[in-house]
Amino acid sequence: MKKNFSLLFLYYLRFFARLQLAKVKLLNPKLIIVGITGSAGKTSTLLATEAALKPNFKVKTNYGSNSESGIPLNILGFKNPDFSLLSWLTIALLTPFKLLTNWKTYDIYLLEMGIDSSKSPKNMSYLLSIVKPDIGIFLNVTPVHLENFSSLDEIAQEKAKLANSATTAIINSSDLFVKKYTKNKKIVSIKPTKIDIPNFFLPGIYDISLGASLAVAKLLKLDSSTAINNLKNNFHLPPGRSSILKGINDSSIIDSSYNSSPLATTEMLNFLASFKSPRIVVLGDMRELGAASELSHQNLYKTALNSADQIIGVGPETSRYFGSKAKKFMYWWQAADYLKNNLPQNATILIKGSQNTIFLEELIKVLLKNPLHSKKLCRQSPYWLKLKTKFHSEHQHLLTP
Repeated sequence: MKKNFSLLFLYYLRFFARLQLAKVKLLNPKLIIVGITGSAGKTSTLLATEAALKPNFKVKTNYGSNSESGIPLNILGFKNPDFSLLSWLTIALLTPFKLLTNWKTYDIYLLEMGIDSSKSPKNMSYLLSIVKPDIGIFLNVTPVHLENFSSLDEIAQEKAKLANSATTAIINSSDLFVKKYTKNKKIVSIKPTKIDIPNFFLPGIYDISLGASLAVAKLLKLDSSTAINNLKNNFHLPPGRSSILKGINDSSIIDSSYNSSPLATTEMLNFLASFKSPRIVVLGDMRELGAASELSHQNLYKTALNSADQIIGVGPETSRYFGSKAKKFMYWWQAADYLKNNLPQNATILIKGSQNTIFLEELIKVLLKNPLHSKKLCRQSPYWLKLKTKFHSEHQHLLTP
C-alpha cells in the first residue's frame, strides 16, 4: 500500500514537473538542458560547468536533488524536503500553485541524474520520462549501487541511456564501459584538463570534471579562455569534498567525508601520497557495492598501504576486508577517540567514507583546531544532526570488533 502511494505521488510530481518545464521552454525556446551521469564526479562536474557558464548565461542547477523525487521538486522550485509526512503533504498541496506562480526562466538547466537501480522509478528511463537533456554527459562506471544491478555492464547500459537519448553526448572515452555503451551519433570526448583553482587542492579525478565543463562551454560557443577564467574565479566545492582544514597538533585535514566510491577514493589516496609523512588515512565503508564489496575494499587497502603511514578503517566492511596493518573500528566516535589521543605532530589526514551510518564528518569535529569550523563540514542541518545523534545513542554501547 505504501509503495503504491509513493508511486502515485511520484507520478503526480512528474506530471506537474513536465508542465513546468514545458512552460519554461515556451518562455525561452533557446533553453538548453544538460544532464550529467556517472558513478563518481557528477556533483563536481555540475559545479564546474555552472562556474564556467554562469557569468555568461542564466543557469539553473539541481544541486542536491538528483533522484526520481528530487528532480521534479527542483523543476517545480521546491527546496529539499525534510522527509517528514507534513513536508510531503505540504508539497502535494502546493504543487499546482507552483505551476501558476513560478515564472522563472533560465538559459541553461544543469542537472545530475543519479540512478540506484535498473528498475523504475530508480532507473534512467524514469528520469528521462521527466526531463530529456539536449546534452548528455557520461563520466564513468564503477561498482557503486552494484547490489541493485546484475553487473557493471547493466549499470553502464542504464546510465548510457542519458548519453544516447541526447542530441550530443559528452563522454569520458577513457572509461571502457562508457565507450562501449555510448551509441550516440554525435559524440564529444572529454579532454582531461588541469586548472589551478585558488583555495582548492584538486586531485587528478577533477581533471575529467573540468574538461567536461569546457566541452559544454565549447558546444555553447563560449571561448575556452573565457570559460577557464570563469572557472578560476567561480568554481567551488561543497563541504566534504577535498576541503583543507586545520587540525589539532598542527595537522592538515583533507576532508573528503561526503561520500566514497572505489574510483574517487583511489584518486584521493594517490593525492595523499604526494604529501610528506606522517600521512594518515581514515577510510569508512564504501556502500552499495554488492558482490564487488570484498574485492573493492581489499584493493583499496592495498592502495592505502602505498599511500599512507597509518590506515584506520571505520565500519563493518573495512573491519572485514582490510588487512592486519589497519586499525579497525566499527563507529566514527571510536576512531575519533583513538586519533585524538594518538595523533602525531604535523600529520596530513585524509578522511573519506560513505554517508549512511559512517558519518566521518563527525570524526573530523573532534580533530578540528577551531571547533567553530564544524560549520564547514557536510550534513550539519538539523535533520542530519538529529539522525546522527539518534544513531550514536543507539550504538554507543557496542564495542569495536
